[in-house]
Amino acid sequence: MCDFSAVQRSSSKRQNTGDDCGLGSIQIKRHDSEKGSSDLGTLQFNGISAGELCDRLRSHLSTPLPACDQMFPWLHSYSTSAPPSFPSAVSIVRSQPMCEGWIQNSGILRCSMDPHDFLMNWSAEKAQPFHHSDRAAAELILKNVIREELSKVNESVVEQDLNDVVRLCSQYGVLPFLMTDALTRQTYALKKRPEVSNSRDVAVIHAPKQPGSFRRFDIQPSKMVEMSPIIVVYCFVAQDCHDFTKHPCQRCYQLAKVLNIALKLVRRNYPAAQLASTEIRILQYSSLEEIPKSLIGTVPMKSSTLKKHAPEQLVSHFDVVSFNNWDRDLLYREKLEMSKMSSASHVGSSVWCGNSTDYQVYKLLKKCRKANSMTIRGQPSSSFESGSIVKLDNLKFNPDKLDLIDSKFFDIPEPERNWSLMIRCVESVGLPSLEKLWECFLNVSQSDSTNPAEISFPSSGTITLGSLNINLVKIILNTCYIIHRVSMLKSSEILMYCSDGYTETAFLLVSYLIFFWDLPLEEVLIRLHCEYQRPFFLFHMDLQVLGHLQTLLRTFSPKRKENLPYYETSADKGFEPLDITPEMFSKIFLFRIPPGSDFSNLKGPLPSRILPHMYLGSLEHAHSPDLLKKLGINYIVSVGEHLSWAESTNSRSRASSSPILASTSASKVTGGYQARPRGYTVETQTKASLHDHSDSSFDIFEKDDFKILRIMNLGDNGKDTLTHQLEHVLSFIDDCYRANGKVLVHCMVGVSRSATVCIAECMKRLRCDVLRAYLFVRVRRLNVIIQPNLMFMYELLKWQEQQLHQREIDWHILCRSISELNTNYI
Repeated sequence: MCDFSAVQRSSSKRQNTGDDCGLGSIQIKRHDSEKGSSDLGTLQFNGISAGELCDRLRSHLSTPLPACDQMFPWLHSYSTSAPPSFPSAVSIVRSQPMCEGWIQNSGILRCSMDPHDFLMNWSAEKAQPFHHSDRAAAELILKNVIREELSKVNESVVEQDLNDVVRLCSQYGVLPFLMTDALTRQTYALKKRPEVSNSRDVAVIHAPKQPGSFRRFDIQPSKMVEMSPIIVVYCFVAQDCHDFTKHPCQRCYQLAKVLNIALKLVRRNYPAAQLASTEIRILQYSSLEEIPKSLIGTVPMKSSTLKKHAPEQLVSHFDVVSFNNWDRDLLYREKLEMSKMSSASHVGSSVWCGNSTDYQVYKLLKKCRKANSMTIRGQPSSSFESGSIVKLDNLKFNPDKLDLIDSKFFDIPEPERNWSLMIRCVESVGLPSLEKLWECFLNVSQSDSTNPAEISFPSSGTITLGSLNINLVKIILNTCYIIHRVSMLKSSEILMYCSDGYTETAFLLVSYLIFFWDLPLEEVLIRLHCEYQRPFFLFHMDLQVLGHLQTLLRTFSPKRKENLPYYETSADKGFEPLDITPEMFSKIFLFRIPPGSDFSNLKGPLPSRILPHMYLGSLEHAHSPDLLKKLGINYIVSVGEHLSWAESTNSRSRASSSPILASTSASKVTGGYQARPRGYTVETQTKASLHDHSDSSFDIFEKDDFKILRIMNLGDNGKDTLTHQLEHVLSFIDDCYRANGKVLVHCMVGVSRSATVCIAECMKRLRCDVLRAYLFVRVRRLNVIIQPNLMFMYELLKWQEQQLHQREIDWHILCRSISELNTNYI
């Protein structure tokens, strides 16, 4: 029998495809281990038809979420009080993944959860009371605990029901306690988060330290279970058990019993509350044709559909079907979005920079002799919305047009000439030897083979000032030299690549461009960012090392006439590596980066470009006005922070020439946004004319050729609200957009308050929902993980309801997706 811990789908499994997956063609047989028992115990549950469930879900998604002041602070942490009233809420729970012979991550209803999403985990750690080397002994311990806990609320359960509960818990590695059950967690839980079972294999890790529990996205599915007047359990494994003419599905009954006990126990946390009992029902159907298509997230698909139609195929039928279900597997979408955002682009001479996906796709298509039929952009248009997966509508798989569907998921690379040299930048490797560099060059220059030469180079952030010696510097210099010599060959081009396409390659890429362009570090970074629009991320230590190496690299630049003899010697005649003297090496330490350098004090050199007109950054970036001007930024939105350089002359008594846009009803995401009248001076708008949810206010003023909107008294504290200011901020950004300007949106670090504003702007500008906008911004923040708190994300979803009138992705599903992404990094 399959279990939820095995529900994993790695990218390597996405290289296959198969047959048609229409609902009418599916005949599911009951798995042998799932045959029903004649004794279902005393706990009985009614069925619910697919049509009624569809109606309830439609009503739930079309009913606005409760107001923020009703939901918070209850959503922030474990439950010690009764949940807010949400009469239309419905929770849909899958009792088991598909069985053997079927793709486990198929057969999923919309907005549905798995047991690991809302139940405490049963860990193998010895610290947990249920740990025992013998599984049967551990189950007996759990059985006794359940009896004891139920007795505290004057409840009991018959042996058959108790056995069913323990059996399901043991197999799925969960406990019959909601994650939000404060009393039970205090007694039995470990200080670890449960494993995420959806779509990927992750280790159980310590929960991130989050002040005030303002980012507990992981417990929101459990919160939804607590709030829902009705919970529907379903599976697609035992179809003949779901028509209720035979013994009902045993696994669905087992999970329903677990839920029954978990809800009784969690209500101990708020004994005085008058709560209506939760109705737990089991989906009833006689065939899958009865289930409305609007209720299906991912249809059941057979394992036989994982056959390839062609060896060069990149995207399978299952990939397409599951991609259309945004309820699941946001981690895979993050990888897709990142691969498109950082796809291979030309960065000078015959040198390209890209990611591991570019490398893999190029080699596969070359092997299949198909690459010559592909095309690639001259510039990375995928940096913005034109190449983003968030703009893709639901896709249809067509085996006769594999190229078309593959190009929707990936940017297909094809340089004008072959990538004859591929340099992989990666952690935990040493510098290549001079002998290895020369061997690669000879292989490229003397061989007609289509197989490229490949070498590895240390990633950014690994070479420090303390590690510099004359031999190391000589290898860095000669790596740049060999890259340029290969680029001079008529039939060769070079690809530098790394996993994400912008971090590990950054040090080598910038080193080479300093060498090739004969420009100082800061000018190289600005040109790479503005002219070539290449994403990159340098660590502070990289800036320090490059600051000292730049003079030496430029000394040997091919742009200098005195260096022409180095580059005119043909490979046939042979040439020697570039050599540096001890005096040259010593001089690199005499160079001092000017104290006023725009890059010398930044943890990351540049703010993150989210859209062509909008950057997301930190207070550090905002305090570097000269850098902002070099990037073309002339507007600033300061969310809850003060700009010392801009506020010295910001006087409230200054005359105003035009009023602030008056408070109006929210504009539609799909429509135009009214711009505030021109003529910036100082104006202040306080809470009195907006909402009474926050003490924040804002003003708009000009300083040193910048137009600045400052929101005051807005903290990242889980209680200050932002959306009552949102229309005014977006109007200000729209002014920038219409004026062909660029705006920096910042708070202290650039991860919560300012990220929330950027997500809203992307929702409006890209006409997409909050989940897609969140992913879009998250990927483009590069090495910084955006972390809007729960209140801000809830506000954004409420704001989306005001614009679009309905949620496509529900609150707890949005939170589960964010939690999965964060678990992968935090």
